[in-house]
Amino acid sequence: MGLEDIFRALEEQAEKDSEAVLVEAQAHADSIIGEAEHEAARARDHHVSEAQRSARLRSAQELNSAKLEARKKIAAVKEQAVRQVFDQALDELAKVRAGSGYAAAFSRLAEEALEGVSGEFIVLVDPADVELAKSTLAEKGIAAEVRGDLVTTGGVVVSTEGGRVMRRNTLEDRLDKLRGLAQADVAEILFS
Repeated sequence: MGLEDIFRALEEQAEKDSEAVLVEAQAHADSIIGEAEHEAARARDHHVSEAQRSARLRSAQELNSAKLEARKKIAAVKEQAVRQVFDQALDELAKVRAGSGYAAAFSRLAEEALEGVSGEFIVLVDPADVELAKSTLAEKGIAAEVRGDLVTTGGVVVSTEGGRVMRRNTLEDRLDKLRGLAQADVAEILFS
C-alpha cells in the first residue's frame, strides 16, 4: 500500500466519519427542534388555557356586576312605586277633614291618644281642628289646653310632663305605621 492509497483510505474514512457526525448532528438538531416544538405547544396551550380561565372569570364578574346593578335598579323602581302609593294615600288623607265622618274619626283619635293619660297635658292639633278639639274634649268632660301648633291632615298629639312625653295619633302617624307594616305587602301586590 502506497502513500496514495493511505491518503485515499484516510480521506474515505474522514468522509465516513464526517457523514456520521453530520447524521448524528442532524438527529440531535431534530431532537432539539422536536423538544422545542413540544415545549412551545405546551407553553401555548398553557397560555391559551390561562387566557380562557381569565376570560371566564372576568365574564362571570361582569355578569354578576350587571345582575347586581339590575337588581338595584329594580329595587329602586319598586321603592319609588311604593313611595308613590303612600304619597297618594297621604294626599287622600288631606281630603278626610272635609268629609262628613271626620268629627267621629277625630274623636276616636283623641280618645286613643288620651287613654291612660293623667295629670296636666296639652292637646296639640292643626289650626283647622282647634274648635273641633275643644268641643270633643268638652263632650268627654276633659279639661285641657288645646293649641293649634301642629301641622297635620288630622288627629292629635298629647304632650305631658312639660313636653317630654308625646303621644302622637295623627293620620300621618297612622299611615307611617301602616307603611312600615305593609311596605312589603304593597310591593308584592304591585309587582306580582
